[in-house]
Amino acid sequence: WVIPPGKSPVSLGVLKAEERIERPIDAMRAALIQPGTTLAVSLEPSGGSASGAPTGPVLYTGVFHLAGN
Repeated sequence: WVIPPGKSPVSLGVLKAEERIERPIDAMRAALIQPGTTLAVSLEPSGGSASGAPTGPVLYTGVFHLAGN
C-alpha cells in the first residue's frame, strides 16, 4: 500500500509469501510517492483485499524521504 499524507491507502499489488519480485507501477501510483508518503505491507486473504482497502494486519511500514535527508 502507498498512503499519501491525509489520504486513503492505494494498493500497489499482491505479493506471494517468500517471493522476491520487481514490477513497475503505473504513473498514477508513482505520482503518489512523495516525501512523507507511507509504504505499508499488510497480510491479506489470497488474491488480495476484496474491498480495495487494507483489511489484514499491517506487517511493515516505512516513510519515503528524499535521498540524503
